Amino acid sequence: MSEPSSPPNSLDTEGKILLVDDDSALLEAVTDLLEVNKFHVVTAIDGETALSIMRDYIPDLIISDITMPGMDGYQFFDAVRQNSAWIPIPFIFLTARGQQTDIRTGYSLGADDYLVKPFEPEDLIVKVQARLKRVRDIQAATQNEVERMKHQLIAIFSHELRTPLTCIYGYANLLHEDHTTMDDRTMSQMLDEVAEGAERLVRLVENLMLLVRIDSGVVGMEVARYGMEVDLSVGLKRVVESFKPVAAMHNVVLDLQIDGELIVKGMKNYLENVMKNLVDNGIKFCKGGGHVQVTLKEQKGQAVLVVSDDGIGIAQVDHERIFERFEQVDRQELEQQGVGLGLTLAKDLLEYHGGSIEVKSKLGEGSTFTARLPLA
Repeated sequence: MSEPSSPPNSLDTEGKILLVDDDSALLEAVTDLLEVNKFHVVTAIDGETALSIMRDYIPDLIISDITMPGMDGYQFFDAVRQNSAWIPIPFIFLTARGQQTDIRTGYSLGADDYLVKPFEPEDLIVKVQARLKRVRDIQAATQNEVERMKHQLIAIFSHELRTPLTCIYGYANLLHEDHTTMDDRTMSQMLDEVAEGAERLVRLVENLMLLVRIDSGVVGMEVARYGMEVDLSVGLKRVVESFKPVAAMHNVVLDLQIDGELIVKGMKNYLENVMKNLVDNGIKFCKGGGHVQVTLKEQKGQAVLVVSDDGIGIAQVDHERIFERFEQVDRQELEQQGVGLGLTLAKDLLEYHGGSIEVKSKLGEGSTFTARLPLA
């Protein structure tokens, strides 16, 4: 068995390959073939040895026999895939077991390719090159998406943090320096602006903390373990009442219609978070005034919350995207507040409660969001 060497320079190699086989003659022949084609090869005589090597040496691709002493190829493959860090590594079975049942077994496990001995050298090289190219393409696409998201998040958070902080800092300074000469009305308006900026920051922090709780599984555990009967009508009345000043400030008429008590099982705070995000979203996109209708009704054993607005609407192509994290449609043109988490959080929280959400909208004709929850 050859020892793993230092990671090769990317300019000198086509990729790092871990070759696993108990046949020393085949190991030597395949190693020579791969190295001639500029691949860096590390070998192991069985699965256990290969796993030991992989603790210090992560290959770009694995080629493994199936019939080996101790841990066979299938068991080795399973062990590799159980490590989340190794899941993306392409895996090729290279074996004399060429029956269709063996080939189907290899593919059903999730192997990327299967090559039967004896084989043509060109076939092995083509398969190796194809799998490595696929990995590089995926890595490049992933990296591009990461970079896009990174720049997007930097822009979003710099705006969402800087804007309210600038407001708070500016008005606080004015109040500190000129409060003795200000009339009560001016001072009250400045304090309102400071309060609004602080509330915006608090909302941002709370949404980010909730996102962490969702990703960590805490929300799912809480809903399953501590969920209790909740009257949605009571929570919705409270939420709509709290948004009436905001709606009035934006010249939006906010109406509520509730068809009696509707009891569901879940966490009151999370369900009210859903309501807040949907009502806030409706008001936000009624640019320059409009109407938001909030309705809660029973339908086919479900509690159905409908929030309709006659605002700017959403293009059909963006209907799925609006539920993705940190996504906002036409952010720059519309200058809306928020980091693009409201609808994402609403969707995730509804699903944890066994519910769902859908949108119907046309550009320029308003939007209707419908959330459904099973009745208790």
